[in-house]
Amino acid sequence: MSPQKNHIVVTGASGFVGTHVMRALAEAGEYPVGLTRKPAKGLVHGFDLGNIGDLSKVLTGAKAVVHCAARVHGRDDKKTALAQHRRDNRDAVAALIAQAEAAGVGHFVFLSTVAVYGLRSSDQVISFDHPVAPNSPYAQGKLEAEEIVRTSGMRTTILRVPLVYGPHAPGLWRRFHKLCDSAAPLPFAYCNAPRSMMAVQNLADLIRHCILDPNAPQDILASDHDDLTATTIARTLRKALGRPERLFPLPLPLLKASATVLRRPYLYDNFFAPLRLAPTDFGWQPKYSAKEALGLTVPRARAGDLTDV
Repeated sequence: MSPQKNHIVVTGASGFVGTHVMRALAEAGEYPVGLTRKPAKGLVHGFDLGNIGDLSKVLTGAKAVVHCAARVHGRDDKKTALAQHRRDNRDAVAALIAQAEAAGVGHFVFLSTVAVYGLRSSDQVISFDHPVAPNSPYAQGKLEAEEIVRTSGMRTTILRVPLVYGPHAPGLWRRFHKLCDSAAPLPFAYCNAPRSMMAVQNLADLIRHCILDPNAPQDILASDHDDLTATTIARTLRKALGRPERLFPLPLPLLKASATVLRRPYLYDNFFAPLRLAPTDFGWQPKYSAKEALGLTVPRARAGDLTDV
């Protein structure tokens, strides 16, 4: 794909978020040019976070860069994890920004994470200026990258994003979705702690809005503006998947203990404990409500099927 004047470069374009960003920009009449590590139809391959190489040809004439590519949580070697995340999530950003500035790009959009706050749960409502305390190599690398982004002479946008869900979402969402797609009874009947999350379609639309709105702020805490609970998610997904509800109550201490025994404490931390965000208010509204977006995670589900969940 050959770039043209005023195109928008999207890194990680074949990934979960990147594919939706490419679609949202194209539907808005923009010309997105996607960078990806592996060959993919219609995308520019060879983009490697460990060594981004010379991107001058693809960056020249671009009006914006959306940096979706990142090293995410995984089975990292604890001895080298921080160095690897700094290389891929901090140093790659520094190199990309330097090349974008040299090419005359006007705007850099960076996807960061609410993990920079170091919170698994909180009874407070968290705003963007809440104190940061990263407690993982991933969060540390992202926070240090934010600091680099802020020193750029370009217009920049930093999006701190919570758990992102949607069709074929990876990671924690995939595991929870798999549980709901089983026939087994689940102990989620009274799991009513609110969690702020974000549908991938809403995130892509927010990125589109930030690029097109010159008055969008630099720092944005993002969410669906509509918190979810594990009970709501489970009921909605099971209905959309055509599964019987089969939810039964289990005291939260027992649920937490069970998750620990099964070596799945992250499921409790990310779905059953409260974590509410105060999204940055600057005029953007989510394209889909949380209930509508939950229905879209199951392609065969229809919005009308979910109205009574």
